[in-house]
Amino acid sequence: MGFKELASLDAEVTIAIGKTNKETGKPYPKSAEGYFLGSRTVKSKRGDSTLHFLQTPKGNLGVWGTTDLDRKLAQAAPGVMVRITSTGTKPTPNGEMYTYKVEVDGDNTVDVSGLGTTLEADGDNSGGDYEDSGDSDEDDDNQDYDAGAVASARAARAAEVQAMLNKRSKKA
Repeated sequence: MGFKELASLDAEVTIAIGKTNKETGKPYPKSAEGYFLGSRTVKSKRGDSTLHFLQTPKGNLGVWGTTDLDRKLAQAAPGVMVRITSTGTKPTPNGEMYTYKVEVDGDNTVDVSGLGTTLEADGDNSGGDYEDSGDSDEDDDNQDYDAGAVASARAARAAEVQAMLNKRSKKA
Protein backbone atom coordinates (compact mmCIF):
# COMPACT_ATOMS: atom_id res chain seq x y z
CA MET A 1 0.00 0.00 0.00
CA GLY A 2 1.48 3.32 -1.04
CA PHE A 3 0.78 6.92 -0.35
CA LYS A 4 -1.40 8.90 -2.71
CA GLU A 5 -1.17 12.67 -2.93
CA LEU A 6 -4.44 14.47 -2.32
CA ALA A 7 -5.61 17.09 -4.77
CA SER A 8 -5.79 20.65 -3.58
CA LEU A 9 -8.44 23.04 -4.72
CA ASP A 10 -6.87 26.07 -6.33
CA ALA A 11 -7.83 28.66 -8.93
CA GLU A 12 -6.26 31.89 -10.04
CA VAL A 13 -9.51 33.31 -11.39
CA THR A 14 -12.50 33.68 -9.09
CA ILE A 15 -15.90 35.05 -9.97
CA ALA A 16 -19.23 35.67 -8.32
CA ILE A 17 -21.76 34.43 -10.91
CA GLY A 18 -24.52 36.92 -11.63
CA LYS A 19 -22.98 39.68 -9.55
CA THR A 20 -20.93 42.77 -10.42
CA ASN A 21 -17.21 43.23 -9.81
CA LYS A 22 -17.06 45.99 -7.21
CA GLU A 23 -13.63 47.20 -8.38
CA THR A 24 -14.28 47.39 -12.12
CA GLY A 25 -18.05 47.80 -12.17
CA LYS A 26 -18.24 45.10 -14.87
CA PRO A 27 -20.75 42.29 -14.48
CA TYR A 28 -19.51 38.77 -13.93
CA PRO A 29 -20.79 36.07 -16.27
CA LYS A 30 -24.36 34.90 -15.66
CA SER A 31 -23.29 31.24 -15.94
CA ALA A 32 -20.30 28.92 -15.80
CA GLU A 33 -19.78 25.34 -16.90
CA GLY A 34 -17.10 22.83 -16.03
CA TYR A 35 -16.20 19.69 -14.12
CA PHE A 36 -16.99 20.19 -10.44
CA LEU A 37 -13.81 19.55 -8.45
CA GLY A 38 -15.13 20.31 -4.99
CA SER A 39 -15.46 23.15 -2.52
CA ARG A 40 -13.54 24.55 0.40
CA THR A 41 -14.17 27.05 3.15
CA VAL A 42 -12.16 30.25 2.99
CA LYS A 43 -11.68 32.26 6.17
CA SER A 44 -11.25 36.01 6.17
CA LYS A 45 -11.85 39.05 8.33
CA ARG A 46 -15.47 39.07 7.16
CA GLY A 47 -16.14 35.45 8.14
CA ASP A 48 -16.25 32.11 6.37
CA SER A 49 -17.21 31.76 2.71
CA THR A 50 -17.32 28.79 0.39
CA LEU A 51 -15.31 28.69 -2.82
CA HIS A 52 -16.41 26.10 -5.41
CA PHE A 53 -14.00 24.92 -8.10
CA LEU A 54 -14.78 24.07 -11.71
CA GLN A 55 -12.28 22.70 -14.20
CA THR A 56 -12.86 24.47 -17.50
CA PRO A 57 -10.96 24.38 -20.80
CA LYS A 58 -9.38 27.71 -19.72
CA GLY A 59 -8.17 26.31 -16.37
CA ASN A 60 -9.65 26.13 -12.91
CA LEU A 61 -12.35 28.61 -12.05
CA GLY A 62 -13.25 29.53 -8.49
CA VAL A 63 -16.91 30.42 -7.94
CA TRP A 64 -17.83 32.21 -4.73
CA GLY A 65 -20.71 30.54 -2.98
CA THR A 66 -23.96 31.92 -1.72
CA THR A 67 -26.51 30.20 0.48
CA ASP A 68 -28.51 28.92 -2.49
CA LEU A 69 -25.48 27.89 -4.54
CA ASP A 70 -23.79 26.18 -1.58
CA ARG A 71 -26.88 24.09 -0.87
CA LYS A 72 -27.30 23.02 -4.49
CA LEU A 73 -23.64 22.20 -5.17
CA ALA A 74 -23.50 20.13 -1.96
CA GLN A 75 -25.53 17.57 -3.93
CA ALA A 76 -23.03 17.38 -6.85
CA ALA A 77 -20.41 14.64 -6.88
CA PRO A 78 -16.82 15.71 -7.58
CA GLY A 79 -15.91 15.03 -11.20
CA VAL A 80 -19.37 15.60 -12.69
CA MET A 81 -19.99 18.23 -15.36
CA VAL A 82 -22.06 21.10 -13.93
CA ARG A 83 -23.61 24.25 -15.32
CA ILE A 84 -24.39 27.06 -12.88
CA THR A 85 -26.74 29.81 -14.05
CA SER A 86 -27.77 32.89 -12.10
CA THR A 87 -31.56 33.20 -11.96
CA GLY A 88 -31.60 36.56 -10.18
CA THR A 89 -32.63 37.32 -6.63
CA LYS A 90 -35.61 36.72 -4.41
CA PRO A 91 -36.69 38.54 -1.27
CA THR A 92 -36.13 36.93 2.13
CA PRO A 93 -36.67 38.24 5.66
CA ASN A 94 -32.93 39.06 5.76
CA GLY A 95 -32.81 40.85 2.41
CA GLU A 96 -32.35 39.82 -1.21
CA MET A 97 -30.94 36.32 -1.84
CA TYR A 98 -29.11 35.39 -5.04
CA THR A 99 -30.63 32.30 -6.67
CA TYR A 100 -29.11 29.79 -9.09
CA LYS A 101 -30.04 26.91 -11.33
CA VAL A 102 -27.48 24.09 -11.03
CA GLU A 103 -27.57 21.38 -13.69
CA VAL A 104 -25.45 18.22 -13.74
CA ASP A 105 -24.59 15.87 -16.58
CA GLY A 106 -24.14 12.56 -14.80
CA ASP A 107 -22.95 10.90 -18.03
CA ASN A 108 -20.09 13.39 -18.41
CA THR A 109 -17.61 12.85 -15.59
CA VAL A 110 -13.87 12.79 -14.96
CA ASP A 111 -11.94 11.04 -12.23
CA VAL A 112 -10.62 13.69 -9.85
CA SER A 113 -9.39 11.34 -7.13
CA GLY A 114 -5.78 11.05 -8.32
CA LEU A 115 -5.07 14.58 -9.44
CA GLY A 116 -1.96 16.34 -8.14
CA THR A 117 -1.45 19.60 -6.33
CA THR A 118 -3.06 22.03 -8.78
CA LEU A 119 -5.21 21.81 -11.85
CA GLU A 120 -4.51 25.20 -13.37
CA ALA A 121 -4.01 25.21 -17.10
CA ASP A 122 -1.04 26.89 -18.68
CA GLY A 123 -1.76 30.37 -19.97
CA ASP A 124 -1.70 34.04 -19.28
CA ASN A 125 -4.05 33.78 -16.28
CA SER A 126 -6.18 36.56 -17.66
CA GLY A 127 -9.20 34.34 -17.24
CA GLY A 128 -10.37 34.67 -20.84
CA ASP A 129 -14.07 35.46 -20.62
CA TYR A 130 -13.83 35.58 -16.83
CA GLU A 131 -12.61 38.52 -14.86
CA ASP A 132 -10.48 38.13 -11.74
CA SER A 133 -12.81 39.18 -9.00
CA GLY A 134 -10.67 41.34 -6.82
CA ASP A 135 -13.79 41.73 -4.69
CA SER A 136 -14.54 38.07 -4.18
CA ASP A 137 -16.25 38.94 -0.91
CA GLU A 138 -12.97 37.80 0.61
CA ASP A 139 -9.58 39.30 1.22
CA ASP A 140 -6.70 37.85 -0.74
CA ASP A 141 -4.61 37.64 2.45
CA ASN A 142 -5.28 33.90 2.51
CA GLN A 143 -3.42 33.36 -0.76
CA ASP A 144 0.07 33.37 0.72
CA TYR A 145 2.01 31.21 -1.72
CA ASP A 146 5.23 31.21 -3.64
CA ALA A 147 4.54 32.40 -7.20
CA GLY A 148 7.39 30.27 -8.56
CA ALA A 149 5.94 27.14 -7.01
CA VAL A 150 2.53 27.92 -8.50
CA ALA A 151 4.04 28.45 -11.96
CA SER A 152 6.03 25.24 -11.70
CA ALA A 153 3.00 23.24 -10.58
CA ARG A 154 0.90 24.80 -13.36
CA ALA A 155 3.45 23.85 -16.01
CA ALA A 156 3.74 20.32 -14.67
CA ARG A 157 -0.03 19.83 -14.63
CA ALA A 158 -0.98 21.59 -17.87
CA ALA A 159 -0.21 18.59 -20.09
CA GLU A 160 -2.07 16.18 -17.81
CA VAL A 161 -5.12 18.43 -17.59
CA GLN A 162 -5.21 18.94 -21.37
CA ALA A 163 -4.83 15.20 -21.94
CA MET A 164 -7.73 14.53 -19.58
CA LEU A 165 -9.93 17.08 -21.35
CA ASN A 166 -8.93 15.71 -24.78
CA LYS A 167 -9.68 12.16 -23.66
CA ARG A 168 -13.08 13.30 -22.38
CA SER A 169 -13.96 15.09 -25.65
CA LYS A 170 -12.99 12.04 -27.77
CA LYS A 171 -15.50 9.90 -25.85
CA ALA A 172 -18.31 12.38 -26.46
